[in-house]
Amino acid sequence: MMLEQIKILRELTLPAILLRIFLSMLFSGILGFEREKKHRPAGFRTYIIVCLGSTLAMMTGIYISALTGSSDPARIPAQAISGIGFLGAGTILVTKQNRVRGLTTAAGLWAVACLGLSLGAGFYTSALIFFTAIWVSIWILRSVDNRLIDRSKTVHLYVEFTRMEYLSKFLSLAKERNCVVNNLEISRTEDGKRDASLSATMTMHFHEAVAYSQIIETYGCLEGVIFMKKYD
Repeated sequence: MMLEQIKILRELTLPAILLRIFLSMLFSGILGFEREKKHRPAGFRTYIIVCLGSTLAMMTGIYISALTGSSDPARIPAQAISGIGFLGAGTILVTKQNRVRGLTTAAGLWAVACLGLSLGAGFYTSALIFFTAIWVSIWILRSVDNRLIDRSKTVHLYVEFTRMEYLSKFLSLAKERNCVVNNLEISRTEDGKRDASLSATMTMHFHEAVAYSQIIETYGCLEGVIFMKKYD
């Protein structure tokens, strides 16, 4: 009896379709909620729509294959995956600090599309395991990643100064502490919320691993430094 019920859920019956749509909304909604909380370009609703679309593409491919006798039910979902690549690329941004953002969001959109295809095909076991793995990567491994990069010998910084002379003092202090600064890029800052006249991105190489809080204590309180941020 149990095997018969499972078989029904793997076919394109009404209960199976409703289950796939429900799981698609549930799994993608949970994953998209994390992006929404961090105010990323693609969040809760985007993830749900992408996953639902992929689920529908997979079910449509299976349906057309069964209807026409085609041996290639993956043609439609394959095109859906290609399309997601363009959508994901639109979430990748380069900020004024020369920081690339949106890579995790873009990867998440592609992954949630694959999740939708798996659900659309009725591959529930794989979808559940895949969803768990993504959730662990986003929520749990994020804290592990933060701990790994909290202390490092190489730090990328974006700093805003009121005048050029304060940038010179910043670099002089770094040199006195045997810190090598390279990849220095200087640009004018136009931001009505701050009084900075110039900004700089740089890579600082320390002889020993240092915490970001220590960098803030040493360099962030210097005269003329009004904003400092680490970027990846």
